[in-house]
Amino acid sequence: MTSPWRRSPQEVDPLSWFAGPGLPVVLSIAAVLQGIVIAILYWNMWSNVALQFAAMPFFLVAGWLTAVWVQPNRPQFDPTKAYLVLSVAALGLVVSAIGTIGSDMPVQQWWPGIALGATLASLAPYSSARQLIFYAIPVVVAVAIVGWLVFAPITHIWTPLGVVTISSGPVVVASVASVVFSYTVVSRSTAFLDTSAADEEVYSAVETRTEVEETGSIARMSARLAPFIESVAAAGVITPTDRALAAQIARSLRAELVTASNRSWLDVVASETGMVVSDPGRLADRMNESQRAALRGLLVAAVEDSVVDQYTLLIELRAQPDGSTAVALSIDVDLPEGRRFVLIAPYYLTLKTTVDDLSWDNGRSLMLKFRIPPS
Repeated sequence: MTSPWRRSPQEVDPLSWFAGPGLPVVLSIAAVLQGIVIAILYWNMWSNVALQFAAMPFFLVAGWLTAVWVQPNRPQFDPTKAYLVLSVAALGLVVSAIGTIGSDMPVQQWWPGIALGATLASLAPYSSARQLIFYAIPVVVAVAIVGWLVFAPITHIWTPLGVVTISSGPVVVASVASVVFSYTVVSRSTAFLDTSAADEEVYSAVETRTEVEETGSIARMSARLAPFIESVAAAGVITPTDRALAAQIARSLRAELVTASNRSWLDVVASETGMVVSDPGRLADRMNESQRAALRGLLVAAVEDSVVDQYTLLIELRAQPDGSTAVALSIDVDLPEGRRFVLIAPYYLTLKTTVDDLSWDNGRSLMLKFRIPPS
């Protein structure tokens, strides 16, 4: 399975309108409104019309849960949350079904199938095409079974196969549309982003600066070494003082070489900004070009802002059992929540497209957490 199957639209393009947290709420309200209209139009045909209205809050709760879990400061929307959302909506379907058993309601006007399809569609911006396929299969099966149990005994126009097809039809349509939507958006957005060389240029600049600094440090040692060798060659004799000085230069040169070899690109940024880096395993070097560029942009922007005390900025990297790298970034910022997000938003959203499970918490310090997947 290629990248367009495994990534969600929100991952590749967090700024787009369709990835906004308001979409699930809008779809859930639209689903309930159509349910209200159908319940009123067929008021006398339900076996228990009150249960139709009792079922509607389940779809609203499902939309609200999705909206909360896809907020920009939350970790990536995952299958566990998706199945919980769909389970809540499925409870609404069951409540409506109980109020439909033994009624004169035509199967083609049964509103919960449409509402459940809308719930599934609301997950499309935050789920990969592959995930949506796995979400859709149990939902379609559940709607087909419930529809058959409810309408097969009371419908004489449609065959059992027709009942199953009609009752599950809205969910099938929503499933296909969601998968196509997710795959198309991700594939086109990825193709567009791949044409940009901005990340590579920034990364190259960082690597070049690192090499220049390391080379300059070693060059300074060489500047001390050359005159010493020339003086020994001119004298033709090696004195005890020369031996002591040679040992001192050798130790200094070795220390410089060891230090240079143990420094990561993040250590170079730290030396420029004054922030504290805790990366004993040199895990920063495992980050790819896009991840380095996005993280460096956020760090530089933070320390250059006048409201940020750069000496309180701390970044920690720790290896995880699954081969990934957990990263935590703490910044002391004396700003209200709205202005805090404005400060980090451009870099936060860029970083979100390159790492997993990016989230942030408010408090005395602004804490960002994310995970670098195994390479």
